[in-house]
Amino acid sequence: MNSILHTTHHRQRGAALFISLMFLIILTLIGISAANVGIMQERMAGSVRDTNIAFQEAEATLRGVEQRVRQISEAGTDGGLGSIPIWSDAQASLGILRNDCTLSGVDPSGWPWNNSSDTEGQYVVIELSGATSAGGGVFGSACRPMQSQNAGNPGEAAIYYLIAARAEGPTGRAEAVVQSIYFWP
Repeated sequence: MNSILHTTHHRQRGAALFISLMFLIILTLIGISAANVGIMQERMAGSVRDTNIAFQEAEATLRGVEQRVRQISEAGTDGGLGSIPIWSDAQASLGILRNDCTLSGVDPSGWPWNNSSDTEGQYVVIELSGATSAGGGVFGSACRPMQSQNAGNPGEAAIYYLIAARAEGPTGRAEAVVQSIYFWP
């Protein structure tokens, strides 16, 4: 009987080592997978952060340019913006085939960007003189929204401007472009 126990015990000596190594390999794979997931989440969070910073910078540039346009209307100066092109001239140079100043579907890489002195962003300002809707009317188009003639709303004499601004995130991997149709009576 002693020889039977001895042979059974002799056969099982490597099984515990093999099972232990298999568990160690499985735990290592789980650990590596968890580390990769953590790294991927960190990259995604960084990308979202860069996009948010780029958007905030572009928005700050846009608001700064709107204030300069307001100076043009109030004080009669150029507001530091120089010569502002008119829509019909800019439309051809920007390669816009339809009369839609929302610029949806237009590649912004070819726009004549100006560097902002106040922020890290860039901007484009275009006066929307002569911009009309498909029906030929000026008011009610994307370029000159229809509004009532109540106090605080633009009248026929209001000058509309298309202002676009862009900025890059801190790593240069994210870019944001924003635009507004701005008027000042």
